[in-house]
Amino acid sequence: MLEIKNLSFNFGKAKIFKDFNLEIAEKEVTLITGINGVGKSTLLRLIAGVLKPASGKIVFNEKMGKDPRRYIGFISDAPSLYESMTVAQAIDFHRSVYKVDRFDDSLLKRTKVTYDQKVKELSMGQRVIFHLSLLLSGAPKLLLIDEVIHSIDVYLRGIFLKELITLLSEKDVTVIFVNLNFNDIENIVDRVILLKDGEVAVDEKIDALKSKIRKITATNLPEGIPVLFKIEYTDHSEYFIYPFMEEYRERVNGEVLDLDLTGIVNAFIGNEYV
Repeated sequence: MLEIKNLSFNFGKAKIFKDFNLEIAEKEVTLITGINGVGKSTLLRLIAGVLKPASGKIVFNEKMGKDPRRYIGFISDAPSLYESMTVAQAIDFHRSVYKVDRFDDSLLKRTKVTYDQKVKELSMGQRVIFHLSLLLSGAPKLLLIDEVIHSIDVYLRGIFLKELITLLSEKDVTVIFVNLNFNDIENIVDRVILLKDGEVAVDEKIDALKSKIRKITATNLPEGIPVLFKIEYTDHSEYFIYPFMEEYRERVNGEVLDLDLTGIVNAFIGNEYV
């Protein structure tokens, strides 16, 4: 779908990326995570064309056409699109700019949004659903979703995710998430990328990643077992082991537990703060 080649980007004197490289496959659902300030949202904005790199380039495949932005849908962490317009005016403007023949308002009808409301009067959840509806009307091939789903209520989050799952099953779409509620998206993610110091520190298919990390509850561990992150309690500790090998089970005097995506990401990010 896209290839990032030797990309560099700074905010003032702060270096975010230097000679950064990454490939995203077509129809892949990728989660990009990492500690605050590592550049996750910046990376989405660079891919979307909202920001321009100091050097390097982002190359899209031929299916994205001569103007890839036409087929990119970007939902930022603070949707502010068309705020001064009414919903009806925003829809008409969007259809005109992106040459959309038909707008499907079925999602809006489930959120109590009316056509005469100002966009700026909508709740955060309503804005997200409205924004998604606008993007889907243009049949995007690449959907970029920043940290926004956690800020909307459970009902609207359900609508958003159900529509997204339908989109993935019926359309040729590639999705890149940034740090969402991992429990909500775990079953649709194909790949997990952890950013650290402007580079890719972890890049794994989700099933492979789950097989390589375990939590061990014990008072101590034998030498030679790779501890990614450790949480100490009064009478025991929790050890997050990466990469985990099955032979470790026989060496430890404690409970070995599998982890869900939330636990895995928390372990990697917790390690960043040690």
